[in-house]
Amino acid sequence: MKARGRLERVIGVLSFIVALTATAGAHASMPARPAGGPAAGLSEFTARLLQDGLSEDFATPELRLEVQQRAWQIVAERHYDPTFNGVDWQAVREKYRLPVITAKSDAEMYLVLKAMVRELKDSHTRVMTPRESADQRRFATLASGIALSVIDDQLLVVDIDSDSPAARAGVRKGDVVLAIDDRRFDAAFLRAARDLPLGAADVTSSEAQPARDDEAIRYAQLRAVRRALQRMPDALPRSQRLTLQRAAGAEPVAITLMPEALVRPPSVSAHVSDAGIAVLKLNRFSVRNRVEVEAALRSVADARALVLDLRGNGGGDYSQFIWLVRQFISEPRMVLTQLFRRGAEQSARELRITPADAPFLKPIAVLTDRRSGSASELTATALLEQRGALIVGESTCGCVVAVRSEYILPGAGGVRVSETGFRSAQGRRMEGEPLAPTIYAPPTLADLRAGRDRAFEVAEKALLELSVMPAKAVIHSDSQAAAEFPLARE
Repeated sequence: MKARGRLERVIGVLSFIVALTATAGAHASMPARPAGGPAAGLSEFTARLLQDGLSEDFATPELRLEVQQRAWQIVAERHYDPTFNGVDWQAVREKYRLPVITAKSDAEMYLVLKAMVRELKDSHTRVMTPRESADQRRFATLASGIALSVIDDQLLVVDIDSDSPAARAGVRKGDVVLAIDDRRFDAAFLRAARDLPLGAADVTSSEAQPARDDEAIRYAQLRAVRRALQRMPDALPRSQRLTLQRAAGAEPVAITLMPEALVRPPSVSAHVSDAGIAVLKLNRFSVRNRVEVEAALRSVADARALVLDLRGNGGGDYSQFIWLVRQFISEPRMVLTQLFRRGAEQSARELRITPADAPFLKPIAVLTDRRSGSASELTATALLEQRGALIVGESTCGCVVAVRSEYILPGAGGVRVSETGFRSAQGRRMEGEPLAPTIYAPPTLADLRAGRDRAFEVAEKALLELSVMPAKAVIHSDSQAAAEFPLARE
C-alpha cells in the first residue's frame, strides 16, 4: 500500500489552506498528555520524525504494531459512537496491519496511523506526531499565514494572518495564485477537480460536504489543491515560491515564503458601525480572554443589533461556548444534547443553560465560513435555534465533536479522540453536516481586491430591517423566527 497522499486537518507546513468538556478519567494503559497552556512541556516533544529510516522506538515490526494497537485501542474504548460512524473498526485494524509492518520510516508509519483513524470520517479524532502535539498545545502552526479559497475557478488569497511571512512579503487579499513552486493551479486544473470524489485526497479527517452545489464544488477543488501540496508528517520546512496575479492580464508576481511557527493567541475585537450595528469578532473560544469578551459586550450594549463574526474561528473551549450563548438568551434553554459512550452503549444528556445577568436581547447575525468549526458551530446553531439569529456568509466546517484529552503513544506521539458528540436542540446531527447560512453571501474577487466585506454588509442591512420590527418578532424562542423574515432566505 502506498500511504503517501495523506494529510491531516491541521495542515502543517502547508497550512495555506482553510485552515478544529465533560468528565472521564484516562485508563491506566492510556496515559493522557499533561495539561498545559501555551508552551507547556515543549522541550520533551519537539523532535522531528525520521524521514528516512526507523528510530529505536519503531525499529521492529513488533514495536510498530504495539503503537498501532495502542492507537486503535484508545479509539475503540473512547470514541463517543459505539458504531464508529458505521465503520468496522476491527476490520480497519487488520487493513492497516501490513502497512505498519512494512513502514520504512517513522514518518511513513505515522502516515499509516493517520490514515487508519481517518477511516472514521471524524473531524477531531487524529494521530499526532510528538512535534504536532507540542505545536497544538502552544496554539502554534507551521505556516505562511495564508488562507485560500476557490472563486470562479480561480485559487484566491482570502485571508492573511497579521505578522506572518505572507503579510511581511506583501501578499494581498484577492491575489490569484497561479502556481506554488512548479505546481500550476490554473482554471483547467480547478475545472478538472470539480468532480473529485470524497476521500480522494484524505486531507482532513472530516468528510463533511456542504449542501449547496456551488460550495460542494469549491470544496472538491480545494481538496485537489491540498492533495497536490501534500507532504510527509514532520517534513522539514522549506521555502515556497508563489506565482500571483493581481489584475486581469497583469504580469505575474513571484513571492518566496518561508513558513514559520505562528502562534495565534485568542483575540477579541469590538466596534459599532456608523449605522449603529455592533460587531464582535472572536478568533478562538478561550476562557483566557473571557474578561475581554465581557468588556467588549458591555461596550456595545446600546447598539441596535449585533454581528458576531466567527469566520476563521475553528473553535476551542467548550465552556466558553456555553458562557457566550448565556449572554444572548432571556430565559433557561435546552441548547443541545451531548452524546457519550457508556461501555458498548451510547448515552445522551441534555445541556440546559441559564441567561446571564444582563443579556444582549436585540437582533443578532452570525458570520460563518468553511473555517468556522466546533465551538463556533455550536454557538451559531444555538443562536439560530434559540434566538432566530441570522447565519450569514458560507457553510461551516461540519466539525462538531469534543476532545477531552490527548493520550500518549509509545515514542511520545499522541491520539486525540472524539469523546463527546452533539445533536442540536431541534435534533440536527452536527458532526459531518455543515451549518448552511440563512443568507448565502460569499466574497467575490472584486470584493477581496476592494477590501469590501460583503457578508457583513448583507448582515448589517438585514439587522437594520429587523431592528425596527416589534420586539416579539425579533427575540424568538426557536428557529421559526428566521423563516418569518424574508431576508433570512435567498
